[in-house]
Amino acid sequence: MQLHGHLLARDLELHHIQDTVRPWRNFAAHTKNTYAKCLRRFIRWIEQVAGTQPTLNQQVPRYRQPAPRTVTATDDERALLLKAASPALRWFLLLCADLGLRHRTAASICPANYDRATNSLTFITKGNVQQTLPVTPDLKAMLITLPPVTDPHVPIVNLLRRTDKGGRIPGPKPRFTKQWQALKRRCGVRPELRIHDLRRTVAEDTWHATHDLRAVQAVLGHTSPATTARYLANRLSLADLTPIIAQVQQLRARRSAQPAVSNRPMRATFNPCEHCPKQKDCTPTHPACQHEVPDA
Repeated sequence: MQLHGHLLARDLELHHIQDTVRPWRNFAAHTKNTYAKCLRRFIRWIEQVAGTQPTLNQQVPRYRQPAPRTVTATDDERALLLKAASPALRWFLLLCADLGLRHRTAASICPANYDRATNSLTFITKGNVQQTLPVTPDLKAMLITLPPVTDPHVPIVNLLRRTDKGGRIPGPKPRFTKQWQALKRRCGVRPELRIHDLRRTVAEDTWHATHDLRAVQAVLGHTSPATTARYLANRLSLADLTPIIAQVQQLRARRSAQPAVSNRPMRATFNPCEHCPKQKDCTPTHPACQHEVPDA
């Protein structure tokens, strides 16, 4: 709503929304879907608190959520990339490939994030979420060799590369997209492999190691398990499903072997009344019987 931020909420109309979403046409499908949901949620809020048209949020276009990406890195690709990477890039890739950090989070990790007592990294990631993860042996070995610093808040990737290829001092928010593309070409790794696919690889490996969705969620730092589930979409193979189906069949067989249990309430043992007019035919359900039988 940057174009129309000067307007009062009650003055918002359909054409203002159209102006806002028009620049999105070149965005990726996932980005458009996310932006639209956020805009719709924001408009619903101002409808409630500021008197905007009550149906304005329905005018925000709906974009189809793309199918989850399923590309992951193989062990051989990971080994090739780490072996050929420079120290700064290797540190960055270890954070992405071993701990599942996002690009910007991994690039911003600094000495202040490291706790020697617990051998862990504590940091703020996407969505202002605080996360703490244990440090792997490879990461610890690189932390030990870091040069002494006066400012513990300098990104470690910048400590490992004092200048970039142009001789310039790296900025406080480094990016590794170009270095990543060049490294893949040198190693002969698939062009379609992205940095974020290393995070997806961590998710899948954590799932196969634990089969615990909560563990995957904790490693990735997601606030919603629904987000974690998208990382694992379509990752159950035939080898995973075969024992699951077998367990279902075994459960049903055990259930069928058990004697049927009636849901009707049990009644106490019935003795016919001495004065029952239908004594020889007297049963608890006989309409002429006046003998009350309590529930068990």
